[in-house]
Amino acid sequence: MNEFEIKYRSTELPFVTLKLAQTLDGNIATCTGDSKWITSKTSRVRGHQLRAEADAILVGRGTVMTDDPELSVRYVDGCSPTKIVLDSQLKIGLNAKIFGGAPLIIATTEEMCRKRIKDRKKKGAQVWQLPIRNGQIDLKAVLQKAALSGLRHILIEGGSRVAASALRLSLVDRIAAFVAPKILGAGIPSIGSLNITSITDAIALENVKVESIGNDFLFTARVKNRPKTSEQPCLPAL
Repeated sequence: MNEFEIKYRSTELPFVTLKLAQTLDGNIATCTGDSKWITSKTSRVRGHQLRAEADAILVGRGTVMTDDPELSVRYVDGCSPTKIVLDSQLKIGLNAKIFGGAPLIIATTEEMCRKRIKDRKKKGAQVWQLPIRNGQIDLKAVLQKAALSGLRHILIEGGSRVAASALRLSLVDRIAAFVAPKILGAGIPSIGSLNITSITDAIALENVKVESIGNDFLFTARVKNRPKTSEQPCLPAL
């Protein structure tokens, strides 16, 4: 039995890898939102290998609306994973690239208008209507539904609010952080606020491995078990 199945049987949740691609000072974009490209082509190839190893890739609406990504596997051999996008207001345009390629799941709220849902289903997407937790789509509910659908390994790839939500709710098992030797100063952080006020409350990592990839570094680590906490409504809804 692999670790993904073990995680599901013990928690009814998928195994979650949080992927980050950031500067040395922890930013994923400049203060104006420019993010292409922080890491090298070699790191992006390795990132696509992570995609090929996952059952699904999960991002927030902001990532899609800013970058219009395909969220596909292109630089390595392998199948593109199912795409899960958090979009509480179904604001992503119907011409976005995510509507092509691998299956698309859009997670939205239980109150979302039927016409918007119908329009996205016509484009081939599945639409999951899920509860709200503190003003945001309940990320744990998304992951539970994904696991029930057979998606046992989820790669979270963006953005900072989604990363923070997953960490605050203790949903992340592994982190893969690509770090480029660049400094931006003020910018958009790779992880949003975790409401941590004491160093003793910091999320600890273990089994840390560091690998040189061209001029970049890849840090992989497991998240140590910690008590689950309630997510605070400090960020706008996805």
